[in-house]
Amino acid sequence: MTGGDRERLEERNRLLEHQLDYLRAELLHLVHEREKNVYSAAWLIFRPLRRVEAALVDALAPLFRRLSRKPAARAAEAPAPDAGERSAAPPKTRARRLLVDVTATARRDAGTGIQRVVKKITQALYRDDSLPIPAIAVRCEGGRLLTCEAFVASLTGGLADADREIAIEPGDRFFMLSDSWNAFEEFQPVFARIRAGGGEIVTCVFDLIPALYPHACHEVTPPRYDAWLRRALVESDAFLAISRTVAEELAAFVEESRLPHRPGLAIGWFHCGSDITEGAPAAPRAQIAAAAAGDAPVFLSVGTLEPRKGHRVALAAFEALWRKGRDARLVFVGRRGWFEEAIAAEILGHAELGRRLFWFDDVGDGELAFLYDKSRAALVPSYAEGFGLPIAEAARRGRPTICSDIPVFREVGGAGALYFRVNDPHALAERIEEFLDGRVTADPAAVSRASWAEAARRVVQAIAAEDWSKRLP
Repeated sequence: MTGGDRERLEERNRLLEHQLDYLRAELLHLVHEREKNVYSAAWLIFRPLRRVEAALVDALAPLFRRLSRKPAARAAEAPAPDAGERSAAPPKTRARRLLVDVTATARRDAGTGIQRVVKKITQALYRDDSLPIPAIAVRCEGGRLLTCEAFVASLTGGLADADREIAIEPGDRFFMLSDSWNAFEEFQPVFARIRAGGGEIVTCVFDLIPALYPHACHEVTPPRYDAWLRRALVESDAFLAISRTVAEELAAFVEESRLPHRPGLAIGWFHCGSDITEGAPAAPRAQIAAAAAGDAPVFLSVGTLEPRKGHRVALAAFEALWRKGRDARLVFVGRRGWFEEAIAAEILGHAELGRRLFWFDDVGDGELAFLYDKSRAALVPSYAEGFGLPIAEAARRGRPTICSDIPVFREVGGAGALYFRVNDPHALAERIEEFLDGRVTADPAAVSRASWAEAARRVVQAIAAEDWSKRLP
C-alpha cells in the first residue's frame, strides 16, 4: 500500500467515525425523548401512530428498491440507440431557445440551496437581454409545458399574466434546472417532442452526495436519487454541474460504475453566483442585530441543519475556544433538515445560547447580507458539498471564509480561503485562533465570486455553444 493509499484509507475511516458519532448522538437523543414520552399521556395517543408509521415505511421500502432497479434494468436492455436508430432519428438542429424547467421550485420552495440556485438563475436569465438564445422558464403539467408567469414575476418584480402553453419548436434545448427526483416520469412526453424537433435535454446536477455519502441523507433519498440518476443518464444528452468538482465526480462515477448512458454524453459545469441582495442590507430584526452587536468577533455559519454540514464540529470548536477565554460568537443560520434532533437540542439547550451562540432558522436575503457584513469570517465546516455558496457569498461582501479542506471548497475558495482538516473540531479551533491573532490571513478577492448574471450567461453559453468539458463514449 502506497503512502497516498494509506492517507485516503485513514481519511475514509475518519469520515465513517464522524458519521457514526453523529448518528450515535442522534440515536441517544431520540431514545431519551422516547423515554420521556412513554411516561406522558401523549404517548398513549402517539404510540399507535408510530406503529402505523413503521408499517408504512416497511411497505414503501420495497417500492423504492424496485424504482431504483427498474430504470437500470430497462437501461441494461437498451443502454443506447444503435447506429441504425440514430440515423433514423431527426438530425440535431442548432440551438434556438432554452426552455428552463422550474417545475419543482415553482410548486414548492423549500428554501434550500437548490431552490436558491433555481430562483437566482431564472431571475438573471429574465434580466439579460443579450443572451445568445432566449430563455423561457417553464413548468410541466400533464405532459404539457406552461410558462410560469407568477413565479417569474415574483423574481423580477413585474406583473404576472396568465400562464400559456409553450409549443416545442425545432432546436429547443430543454434544461432541467429544478430538481426532478420525484416526477421524472411526468416529463416523458416533453422529452419525446424535444427529440422529434432535433433538440436536446440537458440536466443540471447539484451534487452526487446521495450516491457517494448515503449516510448523510434521509433514508428515502439514496434510492430515489439512484433511480433518478440512472433514468436521467439515459434520457439526457448532457449534464451541467454547479462546479467542476461535481462534473468530474459524475464522469468518474458513471465510468467506474459502468452506468448506461446516451452515447457521447456531454458534461460541463458553471459556478453559482455570489450576490445575495441588491443595494444596502435591510434593517435586521432586534434579535439579529443583538447577535452582531458589541466587540466580540462574529463567525457566521450558513446551512441547513443536517449531518454533513458540520454544525457539531463548529460548536465543539467554539466550546474549546470559550474554555480558553476567547470571547467569540458563533451564529448559525439555517432551517431544520433531517437527522437534526440531537444537534438542534444541543444548540437550544446550550448555556451560551443568546450570549455567544445564536441560531436563526428564518433569515431572508436582507438579514443574511447584514450578518455577512457584521461577521469577522464565515465558517463552512461541511464534509460534502456540491459548491459552497457561503464561501462565494462571504467573499462577495469582502469577508473571508474558514472551511473544510475538501476538493470543491478548494475549487471555490482557491488561495483566498483558509482551510482546516475536515471533521476535526481541534483543527478548526486552532485555525480560528490563528486567524484572530493575525497569524494567518485570507483574501476574499481570490475566491470565485461570480455574479448570478455571469452564472446564468455561462449556463446559456455552455448549452448554446456546446461548450462542454468532457464527453463520455
